[in-house]
Amino acid sequence: MILSRLKDAALEKALLAFLRPKVERYGEIRNFTLDSSQKIVTAEILLRAEPVPIVISRARYRLEQRGADTFLIIYDVKISREWAQNLLEDHFREIPIKVPDLVRNLLT
Repeated sequence: MILSRLKDAALEKALLAFLRPKVERYGEIRNFTLDSSQKIVTAEILLRAEPVPIVISRARYRLEQRGADTFLIIYDVKISREWAQNLLEDHFREIPIKVPDLVRNLLT
């Protein structure tokens, strides 16, 4: 349990360092947690010019190997804004994110 939580904390930091630059054009990741045993992430993102953050209450993930590349596949996302939830369900059921080796090593 403690070892799992330590691994999750290290993975959270690595993923934040990787994801923050990808999100900064749109806003700021305020909170991010990961449960590797359940393969679930939660997050709070404050979008630019928005007074209230979007809350991702659950997003499932899995890893996929495509040739030499590893992808983090985000799916089954539950988000606090109805329009965003509808957009995800209609057009982005799965979101592939190519991950660097450092993050891949922590995820496996």
